[in-house]
Amino acid sequence: MNTFFSAIGNLFKEPVTTKYPFEPTYKPDDYRGLIGFEESLCIWCRRCELACPPGAIVFSQDMEGKQTYHYNRAVCIYCGECVRACPKEGALFQTAEPAPCALKEENINNGWNQLFDEALDSREKFAAEKKRKAAEKAAADKAAAAAKKAAEEQAGTNNETSAG
Repeated sequence: MNTFFSAIGNLFKEPVTTKYPFEPTYKPDDYRGLIGFEESLCIWCRRCELACPPGAIVFSQDMEGKQTYHYNRAVCIYCGECVRACPKEGALFQTAEPAPCALKEENINNGWNQLFDEALDSREKFAAEKKRKAAEKAAADKAAAAAKKAAEEQAGTNNETSAG
C-alpha cells in the first residue's frame, strides 16, 4: 500500500531528469569533449599517437615526407592522454564540444580501420624509400671516393714515370 501512495505522489513531483530537447544539458567546467588539432603548431613528433590508448590518432606520410593527422571521434575515449603527451602547447587540445553521433554514411568504423592500415603502410613505404635513397647515396659516395683514389694513384704513377 505504501508503494501505491509513493507512486501516486511521484505523479505530482517535478521530474529529476533534464528536459533535453528544450533545455541544454549541463556540462561541468572540466568537461572533456572532442580533441582539437592546430596543424600550424604541430612539430610532428607523433607522441599523441603513441599515448592514445584506443588508437584514435594516427599519422600518415606521403613520399615527400609530409605527415597528415587523422583523428576518429568514435574510437576516442576522451581521456586527454594525447593532450598531456603533446610537447607543443596548443597543438593538441581538448574542447568542451561533445562528439556528434556517427552516421552510417560516414562508415566510421570500417573506414577508420582501412585508413589506419593505410597510414601505417604509408609510413613504412616512406621509411623504406628513405633507406633506399640513403643506400644509393652511400654507394655513389663510395664510388666517387674510389674514383678519386684511382685518379690520385694514376696521377702519382704518371709523376713517377715522368721524373725517372
